[in-house]
Amino acid sequence: MGVAATEQRKLIEQLMGKDIQSRFGGRSRYYKENLGMRDPRVCKSYLVGDCPYDLFQGTKQSLGRCPQLHLSKYKIQYDRDVSNGKRYPDFEREYCLVLAKFVHDCNDQITVALKNLEHTSEEREKIKNATKELDDIDTQIGLMVQEIESLTSHNEVQKALTQSVKLEEVKERRIHIAKKVKNITENVGQSAQQKLQVCEVCGAYLSRLDTDRRLADHFLGKIHLGYVNMREHYKQYRHKQ
Repeated sequence: MGVAATEQRKLIEQLMGKDIQSRFGGRSRYYKENLGMRDPRVCKSYLVGDCPYDLFQGTKQSLGRCPQLHLSKYKIQYDRDVSNGKRYPDFEREYCLVLAKFVHDCNDQITVALKNLEHTSEEREKIKNATKELDDIDTQIGLMVQEIESLTSHNEVQKALTQSVKLEEVKERRIHIAKKVKNITENVGQSAQQKLQVCEVCGAYLSRLDTDRRLADHFLGKIHLGYVNMREHYKQYRHKQ
């Protein structure tokens, strides 16, 4: 390596800092090539199965480049050892922990997405206003009942009868309000739910109105297949622990 090239490499190392160290495994390619498979800088997900950084490369969920090393010679060595009956439980455990984080984060996103489909902010406001109206009329009925009881105890029978007639009118109004509240709570969100659903593998919103081709594009897409891969591997290696 000439002087100019050496200076350029030093400059790159200064600019990249730890990142260049992690990618080259130290100061020289010789050191990188002799790390050993158990070195913490070697990606165990890459060795055991599929590194999540690779699965989403080039998608909107891209994680960038894996901060650990992907060295094909160790992948070959690992596969050869496993085929010969050797096991690396610590590698599998590390891989399982990585998968667990991605799967659990995805499940949390799915929960939020499903909840978002239940009611929009406008629909929640409708429900709030309707239930408040029902609460108000229930309060009014309670106060009227107390007033009638008080009038009766004071032998003001005529006034009590007059209030009783009014109370029946308010109770009739309450029946109509209760029906309105029931209709609102049963019907809000149905338009959204009829159009959208949540993919319970990757958490993406899917339209029920999409063509079969568009749905097929989703299920064959890199993100969806990436989560299929991770869920299958997580299930497989979790049971080994």
